Amino acid sequence: MPSNRSYFQRPGVSSHALIEIARTPLHCWAKYVNPNRQDEEPTAAMRFGTLVHTLMLAPETFGDEFVRADAINRRTAEGKAQYVALLESGQPVVTGKEYRAALEIVKAIKKHPVAGALFNSGEPEKVLTVQRESPLLPLKGRLDWLSPQPAIVELKTAADASKAAFLRTVYRYDYHLSAAYYRMLVSRATGTPETDIPHTFVVVEPKPPYAVAVYPTAEGVLAEGRDLWETNLARFDECWTSQDWPSYPVESLKPSSGMGSGLRLEIEEGELEL
Repeated sequence: MPSNRSYFQRPGVSSHALIEIARTPLHCWAKYVNPNRQDEEPTAAMRFGTLVHTLMLAPETFGDEFVRADAINRRTAEGKAQYVALLESGQPVVTGKEYRAALEIVKAIKKHPVAGALFNSGEPEKVLTVQRESPLLPLKGRLDWLSPQPAIVELKTAADASKAAFLRTVYRYDYHLSAAYYRMLVSRATGTPETDIPHTFVVVEPKPPYAVAVYPTAEGVLAEGRDLWETNLARFDECWTSQDWPSYPVESLKPSSGMGSGLRLEIEEGELEL
């Protein structure tokens, strides 16, 4: 199983790059293409989401990805020095409270009558790559969980895991683009028709009572996601071939009825960008 860093450094077009290019090609280049790009500092929610992923999907890698702060006695001079060195190393530090909360989330998922069974057999953090003719970059993705059927399971944390709230989250963050993209990768890797590959979101709330929801993704949602990634991939390939990554276009601002009148729903999301 490749580390986070080795996966991100692997050449290829990820679904997250295709989501970013919808903002502007320049943003996509800066975040995913620029050879001198710096690792982005994860938010607290993203870091906690990654912790949950690790403990649920690949707990044996916890020691490689995180360090528990309560393992260091910061009341001593030596412990204080160790803690400072740890922070400077860049390795994520997990508090005892965060670790215990993540374990409770894992327990809630495993106890769920449907969600727990979805992770009974399969491979976590499955990396798939589809080669393409030069000079186009290969297509790549890292799936949370790939079952033998094959079937895809994505694990998400969300402050509100209800159906209405999570559906808004899917469209807000283009989760359906990634879902359809992953299904394409599995189809090409296994020869299975895309429509024969189920995709399911397992969503858990990161605060007590750690409610869990399971949402099989409908074909209509996946079809919309496929249209998005195909359109955005064509734009990515054009920019890659020309090595021209433009910023925002010059456009006239026109009045829009309803602009600014809608209620924005801020949802804390925690996930590792793959």
